[in-house]
Amino acid sequence: MTPKRGLVERIVEYHRREAEEEYYREVRNDDVYDKITWENIEPFLPREGWILDAGGGAGVWSRKMVEKGKCKVELLDITGDLLKTAEKRINRDGLGERIEVLHGDIRSVPHPDNSFDFVLSEADPISICGNPEKAVSELARVLKPKRHFVAGVDGTFYRVLQMLTQGKPLNRVCDFLRIGISPAEEGADFDSKSFTPTELMSLLQRHGLNTVRIVGKPIGLSTGMLDIFVKSLPEERRRKIFEDKAEKEKLKKILNLIYEDPYIAGIGSHLQIVAIKEEN
Repeated sequence: MTPKRGLVERIVEYHRREAEEEYYREVRNDDVYDKITWENIEPFLPREGWILDAGGGAGVWSRKMVEKGKCKVELLDITGDLLKTAEKRINRDGLGERIEVLHGDIRSVPHPDNSFDFVLSEADPISICGNPEKAVSELARVLKPKRHFVAGVDGTFYRVLQMLTQGKPLNRVCDFLRIGISPAEEGADFDSKSFTPTELMSLLQRHGLNTVRIVGKPIGLSTGMLDIFVKSLPEERRRKIFEDKAEKEKLKKILNLIYEDPYIAGIGSHLQIVAIKEEN
């Protein structure tokens, strides 16, 4: 019997397949998600300094952050193939002197305490790393006091809505709400830890990171999107909105306004949190 591969191996293999399929995701591939993400990164970026893009993959946000200001970025990820993709794009865009690519694990960041002026961990690395507690501990450790931490994670309540819609057994839904672990799904050979807003804020607080704001993010904006608000539209009406650019822009604006409300954030497919590190 072939021994089961370790978590890191499985994550690397999953993202390696993305790289093989020319995974060149650009900002604005997912307008609503990216708009909310950037609006909760940009205002908190330092004017100068050193940024850690933890689990930054192909460097989508690394490149956007250095284009915004005078900062330098270290792009840290465990998937070598995605880092090769990142390097290719960084060099293409002439950003090699401002973005350093490093192979590493967010659960063990190879830098001293208080090294970075800003830490970003976007697109679920904390959810899928296998030990969110350790990851947040490490990311908080290397962040300077009174500086900002921004992270995106999977949302628990959205997954509950999915499970109920799919007719999953209620005892399974109860178990999921208790532990927040999504089992490996088709195409992804690893579990993912989801969070409620309260749970995520508590995790950060344990490591000296005080929440500034928390918002929800819907992933995807298409006729197949499972977002609860989009799904509430009659199918024919939804189709017409997606075919009309002006109407689609209005829908995006509505979703953006909805998910900015912290009381609604938890039903987004993802959560984005902004926090500030306490003084030592």
